[in-house]
Amino acid sequence: MNELMAARSLTTLPVVTLDGEAVAQVKDTVFDAAAGRITGFTLSGRSLLSGPLKRSLPWSGVHALGPQAVMIRDALALRDTSVVVARREAQQGRVLHAKVLTDEGTEVGTVLDVIVEGGTSGRVVGFRIAAGKALVQGSRRRRHRVYVPRGETLAVSGRALVIPADATRYVADDLPAFATRVGAFRAGREGTAS
Repeated sequence: MNELMAARSLTTLPVVTLDGEAVAQVKDTVFDAAAGRITGFTLSGRSLLSGPLKRSLPWSGVHALGPQAVMIRDALALRDTSVVVARREAQQGRVLHAKVLTDEGTEVGTVLDVIVEGGTSGRVVGFRIAAGKALVQGSRRRRHRVYVPRGETLAVSGRALVIPADATRYVADDLPAFATRVGAFRAGREGTAS
């Protein structure tokens, strides 16, 4: 599995051609939450005072997503923003601050961030959530933040994200441990499908 990254950490990453030219920086990540994939990035200029660009980067134009840069073959990968940010996909991608419910009807927390796999997949593998009492016992004053696998997300709206109940058995406190838990979750799901 490639390195896992929080979607919020992708903001301001440089977009660099394979020739080494920095052409933009990431403004926002656009993804289709129901399909579990990044669909592209909106962009801004490279300087501190630059505003949003009229061109964006569809996922099909990404050569690789890494922790320090988004790599593209050349500037021809950039497209008109309307191509990348289709209204329907942008609405589906609104999961921040949504309640996280299991398919058994238990509320387990609130979405803080989306966790994506680097490299060439663009796959959403899980979420960082503010865990509720049903997931993590403890003081209500101390909001425990954990990572939970996406699984086959059953429903996504601006208000709720529904995940399989068994995903809650693979919770991790930090991103490196979460990579291992995602692998175990996938292996467990494949084992039950046989």
